[in-house]
Formats: sequence, C-alpha cells, structure tokens
Amino acid sequence: MQVLLIIAATACAADRQSQRDTTWAAHFISAAERIEARARSVGMARLHDVRADQAELRGWMATVSTEMALGGAEAQGPGHYALGCGERVLGRETEALAQLEAAWSAGFRDPRVAWVRAQLLSERYRALRLEAIAAPDADERKAREQDAESKYREPVLTLLRQAAGAESPSTDYGAALVAMHEDRLDAALALLEAVNTKHPWFVEARLMRADVLLLRAAWHWREQRTKESGEDMTASFQALTNARATAESFAPTHLALGRYEAAAMNLVRTAYGESVLRLSIDDEEEQGPAQTGLAALDAATRIDPGHAGFACEKARFLTMLAERPNTYGGFLSLRSRAVEAAQHALTLEPASACGRMEWTRVMVQETEKVLKESPVDFYKLQKALDLLEAVPPPGRDLGFHLLRARLLHLWTEADLQVGSWRVGSNGWKHQEQAIEAYRSAVALEERVPAYWVRLGELLLARASNPTAKDVDEDLEQAGKAVSQAMRGGYTKAPEVWLLTAHHDVAQALRKRAQGETAPWRFEQAAQNIRNALINGAHNPTLHHELGLVLLEHARETWEHGGDPSALLDQAEAAQVQAAKLAPSHDLGKFGQASVHAARAEYAWWRGADPTEQAERADAFYSQARPFFKTHKNQQFVGRMKVSHILARHLLEQGRDPDPVLNRPWESLDIMERIGQDRVLRYLATGTMFSLRARHSARTDPEKAEKAFVEAEKSYEEALQVEPLNREVRLEEGQLFREWAVARNAAKQDPEPLLSKGLALADALLKERPNWPEALLLRAAILRTKDPGSAQARADRDAALKANANLAPGWARQFPEDGPLTP
Repeated sequence: MQVLLIIAATACAADRQSQRDTTWAAHFISAAERIEARARSVGMARLHDVRADQAELRGWMATVSTEMALGGAEAQGPGHYALGCGERVLGRETEALAQLEAAWSAGFRDPRVAWVRAQLLSERYRALRLEAIAAPDADERKAREQDAESKYREPVLTLLRQAAGAESPSTDYGAALVAMHEDRLDAALALLEAVNTKHPWFVEARLMRADVLLLRAAWHWREQRTKESGEDMTASFQALTNARATAESFAPTHLALGRYEAAAMNLVRTAYGESVLRLSIDDEEEQGPAQTGLAALDAATRIDPGHAGFACEKARFLTMLAERPNTYGGFLSLRSRAVEAAQHALTLEPASACGRMEWTRVMVQETEKVLKESPVDFYKLQKALDLLEAVPPPGRDLGFHLLRARLLHLWTEADLQVGSWRVGSNGWKHQEQAIEAYRSAVALEERVPAYWVRLGELLLARASNPTAKDVDEDLEQAGKAVSQAMRGGYTKAPEVWLLTAHHDVAQALRKRAQGETAPWRFEQAAQNIRNALINGAHNPTLHHELGLVLLEHARETWEHGGDPSALLDQAEAAQVQAAKLAPSHDLGKFGQASVHAARAEYAWWRGADPTEQAERADAFYSQARPFFKTHKNQQFVGRMKVSHILARHLLEQGRDPDPVLNRPWESLDIMERIGQDRVLRYLATGTMFSLRARHSARTDPEKAEKAFVEAEKSYEEALQVEPLNREVRLEEGQLFREWAVARNAAKQDPEPLLSKGLALADALLKERPNWPEALLLRAAILRTKDPGSAQARADRDAALKANANLAPGWARQFPEDGPLTP
C-alpha cells in the first residue's frame, strides 16, 4: 500500500524472551529485525529518493527466499514471516498479508505474526473510514463505514488477542488499537498520548492519533458540535505535521496528510453541498487545504517516483478537487494535473485500474462541464469508454461500475442535446448500456439510494420514449428502484422524492395513454416534490418540477370535464418561484410559458378569446435563450402550439391565420430548421398547411387542395419516423375530415378522405378506448358522411360525457346541434 512503511521497533523484531528455540526461527526473526531497522533509519532521514535503499532491502529479501528454499519445511513459516515484514516496509500491503498468512498456515503461530497482521488490517480499516468521510453522499458514507466495521473490527480484535505479549515498545499502543476498534475513541486518544510522550520517535502512534482525532471530528460534526469538531481537526492536522517532521522520508506520513485533507474538505459541508473549506487552487499566496494535500502527495512521489500507487493517489485527489473548482481556470489546471498523474501511473504500471479510471473521470468531468456551455466532443466520450473498458476484470469493482454508469449516462444526455433518439439509435444503445451499468453497481451495493435514483430515472426516461416497446416493464423496474431508494425511515434526499414523483407521473401518463385515469398519482407526485422542497427550498429545479406536475394534473382535470384554474394558478406560482431563484436560466420562462399556453388552449375550447394568454405564452417562449438543441425544440414546439391556437381562433373569425403561423419559423435559420427533430418539424408543417388550406378553401379551392396535399405529406413523413404517434394521427384524421368538407363544397368526391379519417379514428380508439378527442373525430367524420348517423350521436354524447369542456368546440363546429348537456 505504501513504500517504506515504518514498523514499530519491535513489530517485526524478536522478543528475546519468547523466541522459538529453533535455528531457522531465530535466523529469520533476526532478518526481520534487520529489515525493519534499516527501513526505520531510511524513513527518519531527510526527504530523499529511497529507491536505492529499497533495492538494498529487496536484495536482503531475495537472500531470505533463497535460504527458505534451502531450509525445507521448518524454514517456511519463519521465512514467510520475514518476507511479510519486508513486503510491509516496501509498502506492498497485499503481498505482506499473503506472506503473513502463509507463515500462519505453515504453523508459525508466533504472536509477532498476529501483531503485524493486526496492524496491517487496522491500517486498512482506518483508510476505509477516511474514505467514507471523504464520500460526498451521506448514504454512501454510512455504507462504507458499515463495511469497514463488519470487515475489519472482529478480525483485528481477534488478531490483537492472539498477539498478546508482542505489542512492544508500549502495551499502550496495543490497548489503543483495541479501544479504537471497540469505538472507544476517547480512551484510544488517551493511550496514544502516553505513547507519544514516552516514544516520540514512534511515528505510527502519531499517524494513528491523527486518524482517531479525525474520526472523532466526524462524529462531532454529525452531532452538530462544530467547535469540538474543529478542535479535533486542528489537533489531527498537528499530529500529521509532527509525524512528517519526525520521518521526512516515510511516505505514509505524507500520504496520510493528503488523505486527511480529502476527508476534511468533504466532511465540512454547508446545507447546499459545497465545502466551506477554501480550495485555494489558484491562490498562490494562501496555502489552502488543496495545496497542502497536493504538496503532501508530491512529497510522497518524490520519496518513491516509481510507485504507481502514489501517482494514483495524487490523480484521485486532483479529480476530487475538480468536482468543484473555484474557477474555470482552476478546473483546467486540475484536469491537466490529474491527467498527468493518471498517465504517469499507467506508465509505471500499465495494468493500473486506478490510472485508467482517474483519466476517464477527468474526461467525464470535462464533458459534464462543456455539456452546459458548448457542443460535446463525442470522440472524447468514446476514448473515455475505451480507456475504461480496458480495465482488467479483477479491477472492475463498485467504483468501476459507477464510473462507467456515470459516463454512459452522460453520453445519453449528450445524445439528447443534439437531437431526440429512438429505438436502435446510438442514443438508445447508450441508454441501455447505462441502465445495465447501474444494475451492475446496485448488484454490488444496494444500500445507497443515489444509485437507485439514477437507475430509476434512466428507466423512466426509456419508458417515456415514444418508440419504447416495453413501457410497462420499464415502469415496473423503475418502481422497484423507487422502493429500494425509499427504504429506511430517515428523511429522504430531494432526489429520492423527485424520482418517486417522476414515477407517479409516468404511471399516471401511462394510464392516460390506455384510456384510464389516475388523478391521485398527480396529487401524490406533487406531495413528493413538496417533501423534497423541505430540504431543497432554494433549488429552482424542484419548483420547476412541481409546476410541471401541477400542469399535468390540470390537464388531467380538464380532460375529465373539471375546472383546472386552481391547479394552473399553483403551477404558475411554482414556475415564478423557479424563475426568481434562477433568473438567468430558462426553466422558469419555459414553465410560465407552458402555463399560459394551457390557459390559452382551454380558453379556445370554451369559446373564449385565447389571444391574451397565447401572446403571454409566446413572449415567455421568445425570452428564453436555450443552448441545448432539445431546449430549442421545446421552445419551437411551444411557440408552434401557441401559433396554432391563435390561428384556429382567427379562422373562426374568418381572418387569415398566416401571420401567426409564420411566427415560430421566423427566429430559425436554415440549419436550425434542418436540424430539428423530424417528427416535430413535420407535425408543425402539417398543421400549418392544414390551417392554411382551411382558410383558402373558402375562396380558392385549387390553392386549398395543394395545401391539403402538403399537409398530408408532412403528417406521413412524421409517421414514417414514429408510426404510432397518436398526436400526429389525430391531427391527420382531422385533416382528412376538413379536406373532405372542402372537396364536398367543391363538388368533388369526399369519400376516400372520409374513409382514411375513419380508419385513423377507429385505430386510435382501439388503442385508447373512450378517448374524447378521438370519439369526437369519429363522430365528426360519421356526421359528415351521414348527418343523421346514430353512431355519430353516440360517439358525440360519450365524448362530451367524458369531457364536458369539449362541448363548446363541438357546438361551434356543428351549430345546428344547439346547446348540449353531456
């Protein structure tokens, strides 16, 4: 794990009173003494490159291996013990444990073996606890702490009992180890203070004291004892400073300081997730924790420039800092240095999983940053994935799967920014890969809600795709992710509540698509977001999301004949708050525009003038300055719908709708028009030609015929991409009915068009039974074919019974029916 780890003066040395009465045991114990003593003298020298000293120690270990071969079975146990001590001082923790376990298995059950194993496992435990403190997610911290306790507490305590009598130079140090693993931190600190007083050269005690102080500081912080936490952190830092001064060429003292700074910067956080400790990465005049940690890690690499693990520690520290740099310049500096460290690690150890992962992490961070500001470099994403997938199977741990999932999730977002995607596209494949990556992660770690949230959101995104084929299966799997994320009785993080709300809305929309209703799900979704707002009141996205849920609930209310006004007012208030919290973002503008567009639509159906609300909606859409293509499409769709509402209103007044129909297109250049999502573009042009045709039919049948033909072409182009798109098919059915009316007026045969429209209406009603709009479409077509059609009356009455809000629109279309009471 670390180079030239200083061993306690008697950690690997012989206790003369308890030596085995055999020649080989005495010989190899003496060899262990010599290795340890040499390592200690090297560590306490002034800071220097220790590779030559390291080579000398390896030479001694080679002699031990040769002597073991000559000594036969009796030499194996003590020989493995001596080699284990050697591997430990060389910083090769895994190899050291393997040698010590081999010594124990060979029958060498001397307390020294248990003592060194106990120290190695205790150091692993402390490292894991500090990693837990450094984890930014509270649930992840808790899971890592539980793992450290369950994996190392009892094994270390058992080994310490077996090591009785070997805890020289001070039994207090062994007692402190016991106290720490029994979570008696105060007692452990008191014992370590006594060791430091008696044996100031014993640097291991100082390092352990620093770790225990930081563990206690973390406990104080969770209990909101900030004063006590700060005092312990200061004392921990001082203990590390003293340890470094005592043993300048002992790499673990420098590594420990780097780990301390990483843990401290993540421990001390405000309510909004940002560290309150100053990173100071760009400030050369003030030494902040970032520079202190990096300087310490640089010192470790100067001690052993050839150690790949040290380069990885530095890369990991730099990528941690890059998650939240002070400035963009700071980000570039951190990124460059992190890549350099990761590449150096790979140069030293080509199979290094850490080197590949940290290099990949830098590219992911960079893409996440530019995704919000400029086009994504897809080549870089592919390079990052190739680099990551070259990690050998033994290195594919939880961290690997989480990073791979993060990369692929990012890729799906980047795919969406350049255009929507459908089954079989690259975006769809990347989404499927991201889902599987998160499934691999939760299979290894199911206790962290954040992992389930990310999996659940991806499943819901896939289920919402218009071309999705296994919607119900994805919704069911997303529901399981919600259940996993919601486990436990503690207060849920905002993202957990948001996932739950998204799942409620997705279920409600699925019911709507199947001709059913579930208004309680919208109510439940809104309540879940309000729960998220308890701890996220300053988060504009949550207010925006609440507004969207309320808007969908309003639509559900409208579609079942209710008055959506109160819900629309609440939705608008939520979007106004989102805009207030983030005035420079587009969320609030889009949200307010959507609310006014809904008011305009409902006003038109009721026969009221929609102009004021439609103009307000268009103004909000126009004020937005979206960068992402998906947001630009959203802006275009919003303006398009508003223009169509105004155009229909003008048509009913006998006025030319062309001026308002042109609005959405005026702000688009030719490349934006070409680059638009094809379904959106063809739906827009189809409806535009249809409305123009209806206006022309009154005075110029030939011109109207050409416009009707263009409208049909546009709708068919959209259906080539999405054959099951219900909105397009409903619009095309209405087109055929209006076209048939125009042909009939021109003394032409309307029957083929009526048959096409009727087929579309029948298919829509088969997919979504009792859909009022589809029932009215079929009723209008049948009424056009036969004014006395009983089926037309039945469809009309069923539609208006389901949604009385549609009655004024039908009355304007067929005034001869008079006022209708659904």
